[in-house]
Amino acid sequence: MARHPKHRLAPVVAYARDSDVRSTMVRTLHRWWLERCAGDIPDRADLDPADLKPVLPNLFVVDVEHDPFRIRYRLVGTRAIEVTGYDITGHYLDNLLPADASEPWVENYRTAYRTRRPLFGAVDAPTRSGGRFTYEFGLFPL
Repeated sequence: MARHPKHRLAPVVAYARDSDVRSTMVRTLHRWWLERCAGDIPDRADLDPADLKPVLPNLFVVDVEHDPFRIRYRLVGTRAIEVTGYDITGHYLDNLLPADASEPWVENYRTAYRTRRPLFGAVDAPTRSGGRFTYEFGLFPL
């Protein structure tokens, strides 16, 4: 796969309510998260790939570093790699975006991390064929 170039995405739209989510995959992950949150957030040990088999090809798992706040992509699903043409596994989010990026990805992750609540939205991303792919996302803190 090609190395991920620094590029501009279309604006990320964060949803005000989880009821705005239309994606079956995001809704499935949200149900999984709610079933395991036990009043706080699920533990990373609760992440059993067998429970999420239908969504695994589209799943991103990230590590959060605290000081400074950084996001590192630990795992990127095979379908996400196929659609975008980029494998960002092992890369840091801040290294993938241009220095003058206006996309609020870092802030979205920070919000989900700080509030310990899922954050939902939609984004329009480039594909390796030169097209665009619009998708909904959910950030689920563990």
